[in-house]
Amino acid sequence: MNSRIVRALFVFLVIAIGINAGYFLIKIDKVLAAERSAADALRLTSAGALATLADLRAAQMGYVARGQGEAFWMTRVSSLLPGLDEQLATLKTALTAPGAQSDLEGAAAAVDNFHKLDARAQDFVKSGDGLLASDLIFSDGLEAVSTASTQIQAAVGDELQARQTGVTALRIRQLQILGGASGGVLLIVLLLGFTAVGQPKVIAAAVPAGNPAQPIEESRPKRTLLPLQPAAEPQAQDKALAKAARICTEMARAQEVRQLPGLLERAAGVLDASGMIVWVADPARKELRSVMACGYSDQALTRMGSIPVDAANAVAHAYRSAHLRAVTGHHSTTGALVTPLFVADHCIGVLAAEMKGGSETDERSQALASIFAAQLATLVSPPPDAALTHAANG
Repeated sequence: MNSRIVRALFVFLVIAIGINAGYFLIKIDKVLAAERSAADALRLTSAGALATLADLRAAQMGYVARGQGEAFWMTRVSSLLPGLDEQLATLKTALTAPGAQSDLEGAAAAVDNFHKLDARAQDFVKSGDGLLASDLIFSDGLEAVSTASTQIQAAVGDELQARQTGVTALRIRQLQILGGASGGVLLIVLLLGFTAVGQPKVIAAAVPAGNPAQPIEESRPKRTLLPLQPAAEPQAQDKALAKAARICTEMARAQEVRQLPGLLERAAGVLDASGMIVWVADPARKELRSVMACGYSDQALTRMGSIPVDAANAVAHAYRSAHLRAVTGHHSTTGALVTPLFVADHCIGVLAAEMKGGSETDERSQALASIFAAQLATLVSPPPDAALTHAANG
C-alpha cells in the first residue's frame, strides 16, 4: 500500500469510475429525451387521425342533408380518406407495444370497412335512393367511425403506458448507476486513507574509536499520518430507493387491510409528503372516491367527499388524461403530485400526495411516486367495498 504506483492506480480508478458513470447517465438522458419526443409525436399523430375521422363523419352526413351539394361532400370524403390511411400507417410504425399494435389493427379494419360503406352510400345517393343511403350512413357508417376512434385511443393509451414503464425503469437505472459509482469511489477513498507512509530510515554515523555507535536519524523532517475522516453517508437517493423497494415488497406481501395505512404513511415519508390519498373511480366512472389515506383526519376526508371525474382540479385531470400531474406550491401553500393508477389497459384512479419544499417538480420524487402508484394499483383493483374503504381509511 505504500507504493506510489498503487496510489496512482487508485486515483486512476476513481477517474475511470466517474467517466463511465457520467457516460452512461448522459446516454440514458438521451434515451429519455428521445422517448419524450416519440410520445409527443404519437399524441400529435393520434389527435390528427381522430380529427380526420370526425371530419369524415360530418362530411358523409352531408350526402343526405337537405340543401347540401352531394358532389362537394363526396369529393371532401374522397380527399380525407387517403390522409387518414397515411396517419394510420404513421401510427403503426410508432407503436411498439403488442397490445397497442393489436388495437390499431382493429382501427385499420374499421377504416377499411368505412371505405366500402362509403362507396355503397355514394352509389345509393347517385341513384336517388336517399333512404337507403341514410340508413347506411347513420348506422354502419357511424359505427365504423366510432370503432376506429375507440381503437386508436386504446392503442395510444397502451403505447404510452408501456413507454412510461420503460421510462421508470430507466430512471431507476440512473439511480443504480449513481449509487454504484458513489460506492466505488467511497471504497477507493477508504483504501487510500489506510495507506501509511514508511517509517524514517535510521543510519549509523562514523564515530571515533572507543565510543559506541549511536543511531542518527535522517535529516528529513518527520511526517505524521492524519487521522481518517469518517466514511460519508450513502447518498439520499440511494436510501430513498432502498426504502421504496422495501415498502413495495411489504405491500405485495400484505395479507390484512389494516397493514395498508401504515405502509402508505411510510411511502409518504420517502416522498417527504405531508399526506397521501388513493382515489379510485366508481364502477360507473362518474366520480373518484378515497379508499386509502394517511396524514388527514377523518373529518377532513369527510369534507373532501368524492370528486367528479370532470372536475377542474389536478386529481380529476390526472385521471382523465392518465398522465402524472405536478402542482407547484407557493409561499403559503404546499405543492401536490398526482400519479395515475394503471391496471391492464386503463386508468382506475390516482395517487395524490401533498408535497413539501417544492419536491413535486423533482424527477426523483416523480419516479418514486410512479413506483408506489404501480404497486398500489394492484391492491385497489377491483374497487374495494365500503367495509374495506372504511378499514383502509381508519
